[in-house]
Amino acid sequence: MAHRRWREEEEDTLLTNLTSLVDQGVWRTNNGHFKPSYLGVLTNEMKVSFPRAGINEIHIEAKIKKWKSDYRILDAMLRRPGFGWNPNENKLVVENEIWNEFVQDHRFQRHFRDKQFPHFNRWAYCFVADEN
Repeated sequence: MAHRRWREEEEDTLLTNLTSLVDQGVWRTNNGHFKPSYLGVLTNEMKVSFPRAGINEIHIEAKIKKWKSDYRILDAMLRRPGFGWNPNENKLVVENEIWNEFVQDHRFQRHFRDKQFPHFNRWAYCFVADEN
């Protein structure tokens, strides 16, 4: 079962550890993807930080997959005319008319408008080189 409710401090620690792996420069393949062994490293780090949380590889993989998906959706939105970013609130900025037109074709992304994404810049750092 990959679904679990992550606490803010767990997410922050996981993202800090993932960023550290990117900084090290040895956890990527030649095409920019993470090497499979990175999940084991992150799992061990999370067990040290949160020994009783029961966080395992499947939880970490699911969380990173969700972050990567959200990052790609946001990045694609920000490339569209009329979409901007408020760095103080970590939210999309878009006029109602443009947004209403957008959600007609992208209804499953409508929750992105009013949601804060405080980790967006860190996601960009980790995932920009990991494009499929």
